[in-house]
Amino acid sequence: MASTRPLTAPEASRSMALSVGEGVLYAVMVGFGDAYFLADAVRLGASSLEQALVVTLPLLGGALGSVAALALLRRAPRRRPVVLAGALTQATVLIALVVMHLTRTMTPATLMGMAALHQVGGQCAGTAWSSWYGDLVPAGIRGRYFARRGRFTYAATCIGLVTSGLLLHRLEEGAPGTVTAGAGGMGFAAVFGVAALARLTSSILLALSPEPPFRGLPPPKRLRTFLGTKRGRSLRRLLLLGAAVQLTVYVGSPYFGPYMLDGLHFTYAQYMVASVSVVLTKVIVLPAWGRAIDAHGPRSVYALAVLLVALVPLPWLVADGLFVVVLAQALSGASWGAYEVGYFSLVLSSSTQVVRPYVFAAQNLLHGLMQVSGSLVGAWLLALFDRRFTWLFAATALARGAVAVVAPRIVPRAAGGEEPTRRALLLRVVGIRPHGGVVHRPVEASDEEVAPA
Repeated sequence: MASTRPLTAPEASRSMALSVGEGVLYAVMVGFGDAYFLADAVRLGASSLEQALVVTLPLLGGALGSVAALALLRRAPRRRPVVLAGALTQATVLIALVVMHLTRTMTPATLMGMAALHQVGGQCAGTAWSSWYGDLVPAGIRGRYFARRGRFTYAATCIGLVTSGLLLHRLEEGAPGTVTAGAGGMGFAAVFGVAALARLTSSILLALSPEPPFRGLPPPKRLRTFLGTKRGRSLRRLLLLGAAVQLTVYVGSPYFGPYMLDGLHFTYAQYMVASVSVVLTKVIVLPAWGRAIDAHGPRSVYALAVLLVALVPLPWLVADGLFVVVLAQALSGASWGAYEVGYFSLVLSSSTQVVRPYVFAAQNLLHGLMQVSGSLVGAWLLALFDRRFTWLFAATALARGAVAVVAPRIVPRAAGGEEPTRRALLLRVVGIRPHGGVVHRPVEASDEEVAPA
């Protein structure tokens, strides 16, 4: 049975302190693990479709992890066991990857499956963790606390990216697109081993962290009822627009990494520089986009962000070396920083706290399906274009531009709710993607009263 006793002040302080260290270890895992799955697929000689699925299947798996977490939380009296189960799943997957690299039994198909399972565990843990710490951190210090925790996780992510990239550059032979398919692997065993150790240690900190009482989730029918309201119809349009953006984006974005590694023959060090540049740019611009939301509202920022995302493929049409790629990655980081802040602000203002866990799970599932579908279209187009990457990037730019033109008409002028400020939008790092740097999700803060189920 779960305890119904509220946490004492020392217990809450201990849990918050442990979470800062846990966040750093989680970020180390992201920098050493998630960021280099695609590079490993290229090393293994994966086809264009397999390379794309290494990126997109985990996103769909993560969506299923969110749905699984909600199903568990509907029945479980506590959130910590759900978080631990997801975290230990990730650690187990990373250990298995190390073993398969050392025994040379890794294949592209196996890597796809393991990467997807890794994200199932990650999003399952993240969904329950967001509810846990949204309840635990007092409202008066919530913004300062998550900002401080975020600074540490951003730094750890960058350090992990740089360190693992240098390790791969030293331990793996040649550029990944120029060596015999499947050659090497010791460098990946090393970086995935560090990622596994970081996740195991973070799991220990999670197990030691006290959890406040859990009042449970409302029934799923609340979401169906809400979507029938005027505010719910605005939310439906926003979710469908977000799905259209993901579909057109993933026609091309899974192929930026393979183009760097296979087309431009980047070394692991160059690939690391490109990856770090998108992360750093995104982190630097996030506060500025938050201030823009305060001044102009999330709808203006989101409409601009969709346009900027449409422009992201254009520098790739002329990219022939690291300098242009870094500029392209910087544009990507700035664009996706605006997109996330604007989109999540609109979702929060278009929904209520009662239904948000289901809203974000539905959003993740819808986006995951669109991301996989987009990558399949991209693979078909790449074969049709005889592997001319620049033609594919032009196609995704045109598709993104079409969505950007109609976006201002689809996003409603008034969502029916109060627009959150940048101080109310609490974001946490959940992973990393080659085209958009660190990926964020909101922390679900339980400030509103939840009506009895």
